Amino acid sequence: MKFKLTAIQLTVFSLILFLITNIFIWTSIQTRVSHQKQNLFELEQEKANNTLNQAETRLLALYTITKRKTLFLANLRELDSLNNVPTSFTAQQLAAFLRVHLNYYQAVLLDSTGTELVNAIRIEGSVILEDADKLQYKGDRNYIKEALRLKKGDVALSLTDIKYGENKIGNRSRPTMRFFTPVFDSERKTELLGLNLDPESWFNIFEDIEFGLISSQHEIYFGAENNFDKKNRTNLDEKDEYGYPLFFSKKINLENNLKWTLYTKQDNIALDAKFEKFRNQAYKTGAALSIGILFFLLVVQILHIKNRNISRLNRSIENRLQERDTLIKEIHHRVKNNLQVVASLLSLQSSFIKDEKTKMLFRYSQYRINSMGIVHEMLYKSDDLNRIDYGAYIRELVNTLIQSMKGDQSNIRLETEVENIRLNIDTSIPLGLLINEIITNSLKYGFSDSEEGTITVKMNKLSTFSYSLRIGDNGSGIPKDINFRNTKSLGLKLIHKLALQLRGNVEMDNSKIGTNYIITFQEIEQTS
Repeated sequence: MKFKLTAIQLTVFSLILFLITNIFIWTSIQTRVSHQKQNLFELEQEKANNTLNQAETRLLALYTITKRKTLFLANLRELDSLNNVPTSFTAQQLAAFLRVHLNYYQAVLLDSTGTELVNAIRIEGSVILEDADKLQYKGDRNYIKEALRLKKGDVALSLTDIKYGENKIGNRSRPTMRFFTPVFDSERKTELLGLNLDPESWFNIFEDIEFGLISSQHEIYFGAENNFDKKNRTNLDEKDEYGYPLFFSKKINLENNLKWTLYTKQDNIALDAKFEKFRNQAYKTGAALSIGILFFLLVVQILHIKNRNISRLNRSIENRLQERDTLIKEIHHRVKNNLQVVASLLSLQSSFIKDEKTKMLFRYSQYRINSMGIVHEMLYKSDDLNRIDYGAYIRELVNTLIQSMKGDQSNIRLETEVENIRLNIDTSIPLGLLINEIITNSLKYGFSDSEEGTITVKMNKLSTFSYSLRIGDNGSGIPKDINFRNTKSLGLKLIHKLALQLRGNVEMDNSKIGTNYIITFQEIEQTS
């Protein structure tokens, strides 16, 4: 039983639905707006974590690369010492290194007491070597003392102090990262080699990341605005008016237990702008949804009226389709009857013919007409007016031929193995005629001297539109003097012609007793 609403009932139902959906929409919007601040903060926190992770990765990469280069230069110096290469050559190597690697502004070589042997330094874009009278004693400095205690292959990173005065970048103070490693002669520590990282490289590798870096001595070593302060004046625990932290930070450890703090600041202005934008958009969305629901309900009212008209039209179309199907079935039935009349006329005509060969020609024509009539009969009885069950068709056709040519007492058996194959009428009729010719030849020649035997039909699908048909008997077989591809026999000629019509191929299967064919064919596209 179908439930149908009247026009008044539908209007009342629409109004109730409109009120309920609007209550749900605006309640949901208020809930989303109230939680948006928390969501934005979490997004900002995730963004900050990504920023700090990127900064940490680049900082550690910078540290690792510089450490490797320091060890590389120390190894070069050790090789030069083993080969008695003068220190002046090492000085040229260090100068050449600075010219190629612009991330470093100073490379020094000191003896085991901390006195400079070589001092290569970049000043205003040019690399120079300090004169011998300007070389300094630095053995009293902490980072030199620490480096002198290192083992082979170790690198010391100096405390991250900040220099003032002549070493400045524009108006910013210049921080320094010093990497020192000992140089050995065999097992004896003879010298120290050091690299100073150029602060310009900090701005190059971190220019796309807004973050701050506080050293282990609580100095701002790198700021979000590229400025350096002597001491950290930033309170990383500060919170905004909503109680959310203004800063996000992360601690990292380098060698020598140097603990640095990476931090980034929450963009309150951007967050407030995003929140206001979200709230305005949410209200606009709510208004649009309310208007949309109202419009939808109006459309439903209109469609309800049109649907009644469409339903009446559909019923009329269904009646016409049923009439058409009935008419098509009637056409198939009449074609089948007309073919049966033609077969009966041929049978009646053959009764006046004395010559047995001529009479057989009439009978074979009846069989061919009967093969086409069965197709139309199956379409008439089927719910599908386009295709027939070909397995059932083959069984009915072959059994009819056996009964017509050998009688009811015949011991000729039919074995079929046909997949669930359904073919259209344009394919079924020529294929049925082909099968009719093969079975007729089998019954006429293969079992001419016997009333016992087996006819085998196997059919399977090869691809979407391609099929394989194996058909034959275990009778006496085709005589060796007959070429089945080039013969005057009408039946064999029809078999080849029909196979060509089906875009197929016919082969003899000589591996079995009797006459057996392997036929491949394609389903013909139905044109009507």
